[in-house]
Amino acid sequence: MGRKIYNPFSYTVCNTTYALIPHIDGSRLVTRVLEDRSEFLIEQTAYKTITGSCSFYRGSLESATLYAQKAVGVKHKPPIIIGEYYGNPLIFFPTHSPKNKESVWFNYDAIDLIESDDRGGSVVYLGNGQSVCLDVSAIALRNQHSFAGSLRRYFKKAQNQHRQQLTYVTKRPMPIRPRHPSD
Repeated sequence: MGRKIYNPFSYTVCNTTYALIPHIDGSRLVTRVLEDRSEFLIEQTAYKTITGSCSFYRGSLESATLYAQKAVGVKHKPPIIIGEYYGNPLIFFPTHSPKNKESVWFNYDAIDLIESDDRGGSVVYLGNGQSVCLDVSAIALRNQHSFAGSLRRYFKKAQNQHRQQLTYVTKRPMPIRPRHPSD
């Protein structure tokens, strides 16, 4: 394959991370990272990369999963918000169960199109012009992508409500207390 191993033991996803793809390198399972303008291998599983990234952004995979389950009502393979990146949620979703070593993780914002292929699998077209072929049905992937969109809307709505509450609190006049003669 000829790809260089980059940061062999750690990698943190960000908004330019498009996909984390399990890859067999000899006898080792590594992760192929597709970014906006680069591609490389790292020596940790996609699952470890996701859990480490959640920790980096001051959260956990468990809490992100619970939030997503509450937000969109999906119990199996829910999309997750790994962190907030300049006010926008960094949403990834798995193609299989999160702990499954074959699970590919996609950045919701990186996907342009999901099409069926002629073998019953799918082709995922990314915003950087790359495509990823998978043995997962296009219908299942479109559902995952749709759930991720619902999670984004839920997050943005909650974010706007929070902003409105802050605006109300900061603009509300403070009550004037009458001065007491002993003051």
